[in-house]
Amino acid sequence: MRISFGGGGTDLASYYEKHGGMVISASINKYFYTILEMREDDRIQIISSDLQLSQTVRDFYDLKLGEGLDIPVSVIKHFNIQRGMNLFMASEVPPGTGLGSSGTVCVNLVNLFNELEHMKMSKQEMAETAYKIGHDTLGMPIGKQDEYAASFGGLNVFYFTKEGVKVEPLDISREIRKRLEEDIMLFFTGRTRDSSKILSSQDRGGREDQGEVVQSLHNIKKLGYDIKKAITEGDLRWFGELMAQAWENKKKLAKGITNERIDSLYKIAMDNGAIGAKLTGAGGGGYLMLFCEKAHQKAVREALAAQGLRQMDFKFDMHGAKIIGGD
Repeated sequence: MRISFGGGGTDLASYYEKHGGMVISASINKYFYTILEMREDDRIQIISSDLQLSQTVRDFYDLKLGEGLDIPVSVIKHFNIQRGMNLFMASEVPPGTGLGSSGTVCVNLVNLFNELEHMKMSKQEMAETAYKIGHDTLGMPIGKQDEYAASFGGLNVFYFTKEGVKVEPLDISREIRKRLEEDIMLFFTGRTRDSSKILSSQDRGGREDQGEVVQSLHNIKKLGYDIKKAITEGDLRWFGELMAQAWENKKKLAKGITNERIDSLYKIAMDNGAIGAKLTGAGGGGYLMLFCEKAHQKAVREALAAQGLRQMDFKFDMHGAKIIGGD
């Protein structure tokens, strides 16, 4: 999974193909797993623990879209895997929580079948393949940062243009990376959401050059460059302040990004010592991400716990999608 530090929203084609986009993203050690077992017959069984859904068909040609398992079905069809298999999928975090789960699922499966078919795809090729399956095949209103973060791992600046994507690892010391891990706090709001409505509205605003949406994205991109500077220079208090400014601009992108409950939680966090805060992902629910120095973390944790929120610990993941076993 991933969290983004800045530039989120500028990775949608409706924006970056006209203006260029950039996102600073960090992969974290919360994972999506797929277990693959090849069968001796032609039957294909797909089970999602998180969605509590399954599909079992006689063979490749009976695979169906529209039954809640469109991503694995589409990836199998893309790679034309006409062999029997059992796929079991499970995640460490709930779907729809703003940590890039859909893109992570798709990259995970692309990596799996890349290994199975001995295709030796690069990380960039895996990210692009996953994006095309999600955006082009399934028509999901998604950007590209989730697929790239899941594929590459680590802390990166992604630059998006019509011509392609440039990946630049964030050049920071181990000390700054450790401080980021310690001072960023993630709290589950208790609400999952379907990001498609929010992203569709934002995507439409970019395509139609709606003034407020495009200007907010310009501001978010500029703040993204400032965030990159703050992190690389080790000025993390400034980073927190910039995060707060980016959230104010993000709220202008579409209806549903925030609500009274989220605004209340945001205020509680800030009143208790957080320097910056925002929701992960498209908004509407998921995880509240804070930048809060150690001296104030206990007060913030207790204040949010009183509102029913629980903190999720994390570390940065530096590897990206990988195969962890098998013959």
